[in-house]
Amino acid sequence: MPDFSDAQLVEQICYEFKLADFNRGKNRSLINQLFNGWPPYSGAEVEENNIAINVNDLTGTRLAHDARSQLYGAFLKPGKFFSIRPDGGPKHKRQSWAMDGTDKINSIMKRSIDYFECYRSKLALDVLHGVGPAAWENSYGWCPDPVGIEDILIPAKTVLTMKNLPFFAIYRSFTAPELIKLTRRAERDPGWNMDLVEACLEWIDNETSALMGSTWPEVWSPEKMQERVKGDGGFYPADSVPTVDCFDFYYYSEDDQRSGWRRRIILDSWGTPSQVGGNLTMNRRPLKKELSSKRDIFKIQKSDFLYTSGDNYFSDSWRNVMSFQFADLSSVAPFQYHSVRSLGFLVYALCHLQNRMRCKFNEAVFEALMPYFKIKNMEDAQRALKLNMITRGLIDDTITPVPAAERYQVNTGLVELGINQNAALIEQHASSYSPNNNFTKDRTEKTRYQVMAEVNAMTNLISGAFNQAYQYQEFEDREILRRFFIKDTRDPECQQFQNCLLRAGVPEKYMCADAWESSHERVVGAGNQTLEMSIAEWLMGNRMAFEPDAQREILRKSTFTVTGDSDLASRLVPDAPSISSSIHDAQMAAGALMQGLPMALAQGVNHSEYAEALMATMVNELQKIEQGPQRMGTPEQVAGLQNIAGQDVNGQLIPGNGAANHIALLAQDPHDKATPKRLRDQLSKLMNLVKASHQRLVESQQAAAQQAQQSQGGGLDGKDAAKIAGMQAQAQAKVENMRTSHAQRTAQRRIQFEQQLKQQQEEHAAKLARDREEAAQEIARKRFALED
Repeated sequence: MPDFSDAQLVEQICYEFKLADFNRGKNRSLINQLFNGWPPYSGAEVEENNIAINVNDLTGTRLAHDARSQLYGAFLKPGKFFSIRPDGGPKHKRQSWAMDGTDKINSIMKRSIDYFECYRSKLALDVLHGVGPAAWENSYGWCPDPVGIEDILIPAKTVLTMKNLPFFAIYRSFTAPELIKLTRRAERDPGWNMDLVEACLEWIDNETSALMGSTWPEVWSPEKMQERVKGDGGFYPADSVPTVDCFDFYYYSEDDQRSGWRRRIILDSWGTPSQVGGNLTMNRRPLKKELSSKRDIFKIQKSDFLYTSGDNYFSDSWRNVMSFQFADLSSVAPFQYHSVRSLGFLVYALCHLQNRMRCKFNEAVFEALMPYFKIKNMEDAQRALKLNMITRGLIDDTITPVPAAERYQVNTGLVELGINQNAALIEQHASSYSPNNNFTKDRTEKTRYQVMAEVNAMTNLISGAFNQAYQYQEFEDREILRRFFIKDTRDPECQQFQNCLLRAGVPEKYMCADAWESSHERVVGAGNQTLEMSIAEWLMGNRMAFEPDAQREILRKSTFTVTGDSDLASRLVPDAPSISSSIHDAQMAAGALMQGLPMALAQGVNHSEYAEALMATMVNELQKIEQGPQRMGTPEQVAGLQNIAGQDVNGQLIPGNGAANHIALLAQDPHDKATPKRLRDQLSKLMNLVKASHQRLVESQQAAAQQAQQSQGGGLDGKDAAKIAGMQAQAQAKVENMRTSHAQRTAQRRIQFEQQLKQQQEEHAAKLARDREEAAQEIARKRFALED
């Protein structure tokens, strides 16, 4: 692979690109004309064939609008473009990081009018030409720019994966503000040729004063000419803003240390009207100005680059430069870039034929409305023209009307059959984008199984086309995510995103795109409102068969389907605060620990949440003790609190499932020292309250013992006192045994209840599966019956 250090070599390749793409551009221009509403006959055809009616019936225009509407609904309707989630870090933090990151990045993207228009451009080009390109202007901004398919120059036989892509070019037109923004800043890329840049800006200033825009780039891009004619009515305008037109050329290179893509930018000199020797004499793109008595002449050397990355790599992958949204309906594999077949390409001939047929049909209709007379000479023609037949009139016997039986009769049945067949073919070919929802032609009420069958058919019809579009969008999402995570980025919106994650507590080591996954948001029904409503109706009808969390999600989706407003749906059906499994397990374990039952240390849980849940139970018990008359708990309460804490009042660890043991496991993480310290401080404050309660209990017991001794000294001998003490010990032991037995029975009942509940849930799930299987079999049976 050459190093492309010679601008003339780059220019030659770009010129070959333009020549090879010219015929493709003419075909694309025809598609654009048809779908823009241009009449089917050219001016020469109208004059040569004396055509009276030449109008577009807008079949293709309506078809393109319907297809775009469905694509817009599938990609732009959701409240977010894509979701992100970290694939590392503490498990209990990943969900909150994902929510913060997803909300912020989509908030920035949804506010961007540039990205909205880029999306609209890609989807519109997908409908007409099957390729929706976009490109990034620089190496750090997250938002791509829409690019016309004629401005992406790719070699022939390049596959859709771009695996065999050696080089490519993007045709760009810079206005003065765009060129200044790229080149006149402190952190300017050193690859810009500032002498050439300043000369181009000087030329723009001179041309802007006269508004002498150029239409030479349209010579090589028929699509651009069609758009100019559509906007200006065919007038070559003198009010267009002057631009510096360039070929942005990229080629793959590799050495011993690295591989990637290098960049070269050259001025478009082939679009200029004249060449002189080895230099290009032009009035648009100056480099060296030579004063002349007649006019200013500017010359550009063929070896001049507007920009060059030299031996440096501009990007690691072509995906860092451009992205594609493909809607390829081609049947021949392996699929190639220049072999993409779009909806516009496939229905062009049918729509064009339909337009011509309707023009001829309308001509026949007008002809049938005309009265004909038989004449013998021109005098008879003059008398026929003067005949007034509005209410009454006389006919000269020399003028003979031609009766209907003698006139040429159009075969109306054949005409209607041809028009209807063409309409059916167009609808059939376009069904992947705008399916026919009227499956039943009669007016009878549909059964539940008929509705399910129709929803099934629509889903299968649309899913193939939209799954391809969704999959290709994933690649652009990954590149946008990478740009949002560029370290020391100059894009202010990317800086806002990174600051948001840092405030949310995301460690610095996770501030890179490789540590995050993205998934594009998909809507129910792939953007088809009828299909979406049918699916939402079925989900709401069967909502009670799902889990509670799924029921809330179904309600939110159905609300969004009806309203079409994601923000309103989120407000009406907000996220319910969910309790994690670690918190739930800790709350269940707290009861057993409070009763003094031994428990092994729980593993595989969120130790931070587990410890906080145990300490929340301690807070509740301490509040009960503090609300008592003597602010003193029972010995069992004090012992249970120490068991939950995992340490006694003297600070000694108690082996088991206490909070102190979970905090000790958290302290083993060298990257997170703040969380264990915070939890230790909270536990220390709670243990101070437990210690105070224990102290009051000890003092109360000592006072009771002194009172008992005084009572014994007043009337009981040692033998009776010993007997009473023994009886008290037996009673205390009996109480402890009863308490332990009760706790064990309670735990057994809890385990038995949970097992019964789990068994019931499994039986319910099996029943739902059987019902779904029976419904599917019934649908298949009825479908086969209808086919028979």
